[in-house]
Amino acid sequence: MTRFKLKGNRSFLRTDDEMSSIDKSEADRAFNSCKKQYLDPLLKAKGFLQYKSNAYIRRNQVDVLELIELQKEKNGSRTFTVNYALTPLYLRYAFAAFWYSERMGMLVCGKDVWWDYANERIARVSFENVARALEEYVLPWLDTHSYNDSIKKLLLAKERLSVYERAWLESLENPGDCSGMIEENTKLFGLPKSLGQ
Repeated sequence: MTRFKLKGNRSFLRTDDEMSSIDKSEADRAFNSCKKQYLDPLLKAKGFLQYKSNAYIRRNQVDVLELIELQKEKNGSRTFTVNYALTPLYLRYAFAAFWYSERMGMLVCGKDVWWDYANERIARVSFENVARALEEYVLPWLDTHSYNDSIKKLLLAKERLSVYERAWLESLENPGDCSGMIEENTKLFGLPKSLGQ
């Protein structure tokens, strides 16, 4: 397999001059338009539903939520990164959180990657590149980790497990009826009703 070619990526930081040269309204329109054009149809076709404003979610065959999230840079540089995550629907949570999470760049090329959407032209390049990376890396990774055995291996490979990850591992060893917990978590996570069934 040839190495993935990143396009539209840049440092998530911009100088003050760069920041002041961005038409923020145009950039935000470009983000929304390109997300709708490149990611919405791709992920909908793979069974994902829109979740919150910049994320997609689906429930796999072993009652684990799969999340793909576009995380915008918090200081307004008009860059974004992509996170993917897993969390079981059958554990008790104090708050909604995803317990296995990683940046897409780590999967694609072993480093954190941020994409630019400062204007329509660069946003198109970025979103096309992100869509391709999702297809080539993240979606196959999620498909591979949609079985209890592969999730167990994933958790056992970690050096340190959080309290929730240990509980997850234990629940894989001793499964039980979790329908009530799944119903509670559907509400806690604010999931579309179709994902709680």
